[in-house]
Amino acid sequence: MAGHLALRPLHGPSDVTADDPFSSSSGRSMYDDQAAREAYDRYVETRDIFHLDTAIHLFQRAIDVSREPDPEVLGALGYCLKTRLSIGGKLDDLERAVLVDQVALDHVPDKHPSKPIQLNNLGGSLVIRFERLGDLRDLEPAIELYRRAVELDSLNSEGVPCQCQSPSLNNLGCALRFRFERLGELEDLEHSIAVLRRADELTSDDDVNKPVLLNNLAGSLSIRFELLSELDDLIHASSIQWRVVDLTPEGHPDMPKYMHNLGASLLTRFVRVNELSDLERAIYALRYAVELTPDCHPDQAGQLVSLANALYYRFKRLGELEDLEHAIVAQRRAIVLAPKGHLYQLAGLHSLGLYLRGRFDHLGELEDLQSANAAQRRGIELAPDGHPDKLTWLVSLAITLAVQLEVQNSERSFNEALSCFITAITQSVGAHSERLKAAEWVVGLLISYPEFNTPECFMRVHSCIIDILPDIVWLGHSIKRRFEESGKLGRLVNAAVNAAIGAEAHSQAIEWLEAGRALIWSQVLLLRGPLDDLEKQHPDLFHALRRAHAQLQSSVSTSSHNPSVPLTLNQCHYTLTIDTEADRHRGLAIQYGIVLADIRRRAGFEDFLCPKKFAACMPSSPMSLSGPVVFINVDRDCCDALILSPEGNKTAIELEGLTLEKAEKLRSRWQSYLRRNKVLERGSMATEPGQAHPRGKTAILVLGRIWRWIVQPVLQALGFDTPGTKGDTIPHITWCPTGPLTQLPLHAAGLYDQSSGPRIYDYVMSSYTPSLSALARGIDAIALKQRSNPSVLLVTQPDTPELSELPGTVVEGARVHEALSKAHIPLSAFDGKQASVDAVRTALNQHSWLHLACHGSQSLEDPMQSAFALYDGPLTLADLMETTADDAELAFLSACQTAVGDEKIPEESMHLAAGMLAVGYKGVVATMWSIRDEDAPLTVEAYYKKLLELRASGMLGKAETGAAYALHEAAKRLREKIGEKEFLRWAPFVHFGI
Repeated sequence: MAGHLALRPLHGPSDVTADDPFSSSSGRSMYDDQAAREAYDRYVETRDIFHLDTAIHLFQRAIDVSREPDPEVLGALGYCLKTRLSIGGKLDDLERAVLVDQVALDHVPDKHPSKPIQLNNLGGSLVIRFERLGDLRDLEPAIELYRRAVELDSLNSEGVPCQCQSPSLNNLGCALRFRFERLGELEDLEHSIAVLRRADELTSDDDVNKPVLLNNLAGSLSIRFELLSELDDLIHASSIQWRVVDLTPEGHPDMPKYMHNLGASLLTRFVRVNELSDLERAIYALRYAVELTPDCHPDQAGQLVSLANALYYRFKRLGELEDLEHAIVAQRRAIVLAPKGHLYQLAGLHSLGLYLRGRFDHLGELEDLQSANAAQRRGIELAPDGHPDKLTWLVSLAITLAVQLEVQNSERSFNEALSCFITAITQSVGAHSERLKAAEWVVGLLISYPEFNTPECFMRVHSCIIDILPDIVWLGHSIKRRFEESGKLGRLVNAAVNAAIGAEAHSQAIEWLEAGRALIWSQVLLLRGPLDDLEKQHPDLFHALRRAHAQLQSSVSTSSHNPSVPLTLNQCHYTLTIDTEADRHRGLAIQYGIVLADIRRRAGFEDFLCPKKFAACMPSSPMSLSGPVVFINVDRDCCDALILSPEGNKTAIELEGLTLEKAEKLRSRWQSYLRRNKVLERGSMATEPGQAHPRGKTAILVLGRIWRWIVQPVLQALGFDTPGTKGDTIPHITWCPTGPLTQLPLHAAGLYDQSSGPRIYDYVMSSYTPSLSALARGIDAIALKQRSNPSVLLVTQPDTPELSELPGTVVEGARVHEALSKAHIPLSAFDGKQASVDAVRTALNQHSWLHLACHGSQSLEDPMQSAFALYDGPLTLADLMETTADDAELAFLSACQTAVGDEKIPEESMHLAAGMLAVGYKGVVATMWSIRDEDAPLTVEAYYKKLLELRASGMLGKAETGAAYALHEAAKRLREKIGEKEFLRWAPFVHFGI
């Protein structure tokens, strides 16, 4: 159900381990001390609380008659008091335990072997009081006590890892998790998992504390799964919980808790993978936990909350109303049993509201909807600010209010629901998936109730949505996960841009397009811009940021496993084993975020590396644009072209003939056309001429619709609707399409079923850019440098091992060599075996132009591993980023399909052409699909001939490379030779950048 997650069970005091003070063999002579120990032993055997009360009384009397405080006796009394509290004792027992544990600690010298025990005892008492009363002033000192215990354990064992360290590590791990649950700092949760894993490693399977350690580790992994949705965490947590139960004998007092946690883990797995068997096993385990627990026991509230959740999910799956009724009864009982403000009460109120809303949906009783609203509001009121679950509860309440709006249809109800959704979206902590869910709901709400909406409201909501995009595509996620998340965002960005255009906020529309496009590339490029101000004013933070970012980027690309990273706990330094590379990567992302937050707290750096405003996306001199930039926004409600002129003027035109559905159909037809004609790899194209083959009709249809629906309206708005005459320089357009249009050849649009019909290339020259900021980076970089004669690195691979032969690259290389030689351009050529990865890497930073005639591959797992196939291996974008010359200017990628990314994530521009712009080239010629081997020589010859002619003429502007003009001419020459309807042969060539 929307807004509902399986509840995390909290753990009782037995989660905190320490040495049992009753194991002492000191042989005390005092009668009360000995009698107290005997009474405690009888309690352990019989579980009769009379004997526990007797032990407490006798230990207290022994302390009272003693001349000096005895830490061992004090510790034993504290242990008994906490034991009585755990079986239903009063809060006074806890207050006494804190007091006696503090006195015991004060009377143990720092170097005494029992000091870590006393530190753990007092820490445990404070943690229990935090769990009961929720006061962070108890948790913070407890964490420091545990850290001191860990440090002393390490010193006592002379730095050699041993089992004696595991209780302190376990307790520290639990306390860090509790602080995460309260404050939402991911660093605490990561450290919790790290120290609990270390404790587990140091503890043998036959140790009595092993189930406790494993149970706590599983709990932290489950919480991280709920936050980050990494399936590995859930799988590991479930596996560990089963092991905990297996290691625990029947009748053990902790069995109810372990069954509860196993049930909660199985329920979470059901929510993720939807296997009914998981749900049935969860209900069995949770009912068993409730049956084993005495009425009014402190743990019973949490067990009932989880059982109610499981029953509710079964109701949603099977539709049995009896399950829903039982869930409501159990949840109400849990709310009564839980202390005021406790997590169980807060979560119970949230879930009760969810169930009552579900019963309203089923039975239509308005009273249920009103009660749901009241319960969830009460839970929100009780939840402290910064609680990581508050976001989820706000989303659920907002959905309840949205359902109420459907019934009442009033502006007041609309405003209440909208306000709640916005509050959820702007929460600083909580699962980003919940914020995204809230964003999707609120957009739907605005569309569904236009009578209550205003343009200002629309803009405010979409601004909130755009602001959360970097959090959704978080650097700490794996690159694969970031791509998955990015693929979900396009529709939200397009809706935001559509709203801005509708409000005539055109600068805002461009800002939002920039913020929502190429998010992964933006992360890769984060620190490639100048950071002079930071380096000058805060050199320590400058170097810390550079170091953190470099480590983070390295961890994305590395395939080697780094088994350990140093973790600092106050003054205690030791190495913790990290279970996976993903853990290490998340840790680096957290460290990077800490450094970034520190920088943004400094005066003048509040917006450091934040998404750019419109002015920052533009070149330093807007007039340096060689022509208009045309953004095409494809939204489900409206499609628009947003035109940015070199003068900085912005114009929006509605593309009345285009819809999202039509754009998707055009892309589907075009991709099918390419697949049928086998243009996936250079040299493999079908040999039938497009004009004679019936499949050419698809291209004519698609290109005609692109003309009518997109290109023609844009040209008319620009006044470019008159074809150029021979000898004239025609205007230059840079296209920045979105969504399905990123996969279509806008530069080839035209009415080819009419012999004298319009063709785009008669009106304008076309270039592409993945974003405005990518274009601005190139313009600003080239405008700062004095134009000089280039030098060229030429790489040809006619026979790459294990790939198809490309004999045409030999002729292609000869044509490039001939054209450059005539112009006296320095050239370094590597062919075949000469073109090793090391040789090309070495030569890269010596040349400003690069020509690659080879196979290419695009990695969607990691864009920096997209590569060109050289003789002995891949030349990756990561290689290019490290070795590209500072004055890198132009690249010609005569390789297969280097200018089209994944259709699932079109806004990311995950292709080699965008990658070459990212690593520093200003202009890139690439191909949208594979070219025929024999077409490359003619094309490159015409391209370089025109390019060198333009540069020698002095007609180029300071921020122009001439590549767009040269490619336009080369495509014209190829069309003249093969015919304009051979679309598969001349249309793949495209220009990106300047």
